Amino acid sequence: MGLSRIDFLPASAAQTFSGWRLILCLAGALTLLPAAVYWLVQAQETRRLEAQLAQLQPARTVRAPLSASAQRERDIELKQVAVAVRQLNLPVTRLVRTVQAPRDVRVALLGLDLNAQQGQDGASALKIAAEAATPQDMLNYLAFLNQQPMFSSVYLLKHEMSSNADAPEHPYRFQLEAQWRQ
Repeated sequence: MGLSRIDFLPASAAQTFSGWRLILCLAGALTLLPAAVYWLVQAQETRRLEAQLAQLQPARTVRAPLSASAQRERDIELKQVAVAVRQLNLPVTRLVRTVQAPRDVRVALLGLDLNAQQGQDGASALKIAAEAATPQDMLNYLAFLNQQPMFSSVYLLKHEMSSNADAPEHPYRFQLEAQWRQ
């Protein structure tokens, strides 16, 4: 039994790549050759730039964990920075305008003390030292501050009659504490 050859193409198709068709195929390959060379050059340049970029990336440093004492010092520093930032963000102008007494209440402000400590409800304390001509003016000022929406509560800490003999009316000096929300 001999091997037989099966040919699926007709005899005329075997000469497909001869003549003008071969020339057309070679012309197409020659036309695409510069594009292939350009693509290879660009791929090589991309790899070179990526390697250069990888060298320029800063190395990620791994910090050693802090000791317990160093961590406590860092926590204390962070708390101090937070307090300083909170004090810088205080609405001082608005507070001063709010505590100024109306014209019908004869009260002179002697001092304001912004306490940076916050309570559980997020309120900060403002201590006010003032002087009034009469006890009624003192109480009217206290009532005025309690009506201000900026303050959650205002209460009298202490009061005393001035012992200055030169003052004819013996004014009342008093201290208030106002809780305000930031």
